[in-house]
Amino acid sequence: MAIDKIQSESINLADTFAFTGTVTGTPSGMTLLATSVVSGTGTTSVQLNNFFNDTLYNAYTIYINNSTPVDNAKILYIRFVAPNGDIITASDYVHVTSSTERNISTDASGNAYNAGEGTFGRINGNVDSSNNDTYATNYILHLVDPLNTTSYKSIQWQSTGIDQAATGYRTNNGSVWLKQTAALGGIQFYFSSGNIAVPTEFRMYGVTKWKN
Repeated sequence: MAIDKIQSESINLADTFAFTGTVTGTPSGMTLLATSVVSGTGTTSVQLNNFFNDTLYNAYTIYINNSTPVDNAKILYIRFVAPNGDIITASDYVHVTSSTERNISTDASGNAYNAGEGTFGRINGNVDSSNNDTYATNYILHLVDPLNTTSYKSIQWQSTGIDQAATGYRTNNGSVWLKQTAALGGIQFYFSSGNIAVPTEFRMYGVTKWKN
């Protein structure tokens, strides 16, 4: 018998289901689009490409869990990727950061970091990352409307982590701007040198497009 609506009390949600045809009404809110988990001895970079879809989403959230470099005292960078897969390396990136720090032996203090135009965006602020898993850094990044062709691209981010000396406990907030109006195809993450280490995990979610 064909039905067009299922009540929550009609099924056991612990069971496994296979659907055919078109299923509507789900997902709601955020949809997992991509997962990349660093394995083995690490990797030089992680790219999340070809997941932008302006029919379904116009904003994206990226979570980076337990981020560490293989070598100590490295800085996490990003670059955007063009729709054809080319890494955008032009000197059109601008990055700014505000930070609050608690040194293990002193009171909290605020500081800011900014740089002129460069060939990458920096999302560590002015602090190096530790290669100790105990002091891993976690990030949340928000990218809005990457396929538009009328405005510069920007990504906002927040991170929490402990510096390479294990004395500075930080909350960083910042943004990276790309001074180009062309549509984007993805984003690349890499450290200033060396590999991204285990157990770093990247997840990208699409935020369901809001109605006009």
